[in-house]
Amino acid sequence: MQFTKALQHTIVWKALNTVLTFCINLLLVRIMGAEYSGMFFYAIAMLTFFTLVISWSIESGITYYGSNEPVNIISLSIVILPLLLLQAGISWLLLGFIETPIDKTLCWLFIISNLAIVYFSALYYAQKKFLSLNLVVCGVNILVLLVLYYLFFRPHTIASNEVFNKLSIPTWRNNFDDNAGKIYSSFYWVPFIYFSGFLLQAIILVIFFFSRPGLKISPIKIPVVLIKKVLAYSSVALISNILFFLVTRVDYYFVQKYCDEVALSNYVQVSKLGQLLILLPSMMAAVIFPYSSGKDDADYLDKLKVLCRIISLLFIPAALVIIIGGYWFFPWLFGPGFNFMYPAFLWYLPGFYSLSIVTLLAAYLAGKAMILSNMKASLAALMVVITGDILLIPVWGIYAAAVVSSAAYIACLAYLLWVYKIKLGVKVADFFVFKTGDFKTIFSKASINN
Repeated sequence: MQFTKALQHTIVWKALNTVLTFCINLLLVRIMGAEYSGMFFYAIAMLTFFTLVISWSIESGITYYGSNEPVNIISLSIVILPLLLLQAGISWLLLGFIETPIDKTLCWLFIISNLAIVYFSALYYAQKKFLSLNLVVCGVNILVLLVLYYLFFRPHTIASNEVFNKLSIPTWRNNFDDNAGKIYSSFYWVPFIYFSGFLLQAIILVIFFFSRPGLKISPIKIPVVLIKKVLAYSSVALISNILFFLVTRVDYYFVQKYCDEVALSNYVQVSKLGQLLILLPSMMAAVIFPYSSGKDDADYLDKLKVLCRIISLLFIPAALVIIIGGYWFFPWLFGPGFNFMYPAFLWYLPGFYSLSIVTLLAAYLAGKAMILSNMKASLAALMVVITGDILLIPVWGIYAAAVVSSAAYIACLAYLLWVYKIKLGVKVADFFVFKTGDFKTIFSKASINN
């Protein structure tokens, strides 16, 4: 698939998937409420970090070397399955030393499912098969959303609480229907359904990959040299990804430590809602990485500049909508107890914009094997986050967390812009000064052949 066509497909399908994910998140919040949803998503963030560490960012190496040499894709695919078995055993053992409010079996399924998803997604990305991947993800999310919707609006008893206490979060109390006073037994189903969605995605992606027409897996020697290259690239990517994850999530820890459960829930939803503002850049970055890592350099750097300018232009009306209507909209959407979101979101807006541009710049540098630059940028931002959070959150709570995170993302952006200026000879203004033909350059049919 050519660059522009891949970009268009990815934007459409990723937008749909993000809407579905947001609706799933919204249902979870409405079921659990402001008091408990924050702790649930905090636990998910911890499991996501665990998954990132144990994955060793192998997916980055898969995408990089698979995009460079398509013949590597089959060789890499036969290594993934035994790798998953090894990681499954290691994960089960390590979970015995980690305390979470979620059942160990569900945590383990979450980790293994997401490992399979990121590995096989990398194989799809390396082959530029964006449509197949997005169809699977969206299909499963639609199913999960429908099931959660049914359970949320049907509060009748489905099974005994004792059964689902083993699948849910036993330290949490029951939610009640204010009108009828009935216990939401569906509350016990929620974590099970949510985690099952990831498992189903993983299974379908694996089956589709190995059953597609034209795939030939003949006896192949273990690609030792290729594995060494993938591990070397992934090791650097792992450090960079851990640093970046901490930059965007370590504030959860300090908010959880110094603030109450309601404040944590408000802050988590601010962060998750901010992900919608970086939705479009994330879609673009998913396409930029495999194309920029290919042998054909073409004019992808020029396209990157255009994409950054488009993001800057589109961010302004999106921010204005939030500034004007967020004060009333957030409590209405998420329910009682979410009155602290609006001020925190306003402080976070400059950071979300900076993160949007960082996402694009970092994807291109990763494709050019300049991961060390991304690592240094994340390290500088992390120092800002940790220092600021320790000093300010105990005094000013989630508002301080939002200000500090914004400052960290701005610092990260400043460093990457410096890298582009010094190492790639790009003028900083080229990323921000909009030009009349930018939309036509990226989305016109004439550019598909690039």
